[in-house]
Amino acid sequence: MCGIAGVINSGLDRGKLERILTGMQHQLHHRGPDDRGLFISCDGKTGLVNTRLAILDLSSAGHQPMVSADERYRIVLNGEIYNFQTLRAELEGKGETFRSHSDTEVVLKMYERYGPDSVRELEGMFALAIWDEQEQTCFLARDPLGIKPLYYYETNGATWFASELKTLLGTSLVPRRLSLEAVAGYLLFGAVPEPLTLVENVRALPAGHHLLWKHGRVRLTKYWDIQFDDEPIPEADAIELVRNALQESVGRHLVSDVPVGIFLSGGIDSTALVALASLHASNELRTFCISFDDPKFDEGSIAARTAQHFGAQHSDWRL
Repeated sequence: MCGIAGVINSGLDRGKLERILTGMQHQLHHRGPDDRGLFISCDGKTGLVNTRLAILDLSSAGHQPMVSADERYRIVLNGEIYNFQTLRAELEGKGETFRSHSDTEVVLKMYERYGPDSVRELEGMFALAIWDEQEQTCFLARDPLGIKPLYYYETNGATWFASELKTLLGTSLVPRRLSLEAVAGYLLFGAVPEPLTLVENVRALPAGHHLLWKHGRVRLTKYWDIQFDDEPIPEADAIELVRNALQESVGRHLVSDVPVGIFLSGGIDSTALVALASLHASNELRTFCISFDDPKFDEGSIAARTAQHFGAQHSDWRL
């Protein structure tokens, strides 16, 4: 995972803004220890920060905030785009050239060409922000299922955002007031219902939505929603559809320039993932398990046997 944060139209002087952004970046260091970057707009009112966990293109070419060739756009991205190679090939066919092998650059060029609608073409897990220096707008987006987090707070025409709530609270500009509505939701459902958060007036960007900031106002748009067919399908067809979907999804998750591992228990779900991953992995698969001395809770021996069966390099942490 990576960390992203920033502010649009802060109303602060450049020095104070840089200090706050640096503090936000520091609070996100645990999300991205490999690299960090900071950008402040020409007028000194808007800033973006990133802490990077390098997965694709480990070189400095993947540095964020990433800038477009004409320096109009800046992007920070947390996540991974699984169809970036397909999108890149399509863009290259239309004359685009690339300086890196990262998925972030593909997202940036998609936005340059197609604007906010470009997120409809992204398949993966992501939270992102794109600043347009020319139009003085900022675009935030979150993946269709909300796998990657993104929180924002509006005040006096400014919008602050970050991958984590505590990063926003760490600015000392967000009031530390408990949201009673969020607490009620937590007690009723066992989780805070989005877009609420436990901090009053701080919102989670809903899954499958994007937000556009312009002239001190934000416009929230739903770009994706899950759809179900009304007609039932035969069991054999359902089995084939699920199997194909799982194989495709696991295969996409294994695209990486660093080693990939799976958290393995003795259960069906993680065992199925290891089995599917073993069909796609180009290098030796790594599995990890937490085992216990108490036999009532221990699944370590089953996990180890599964890993051995599929030829994975297994690591066990005993508690």
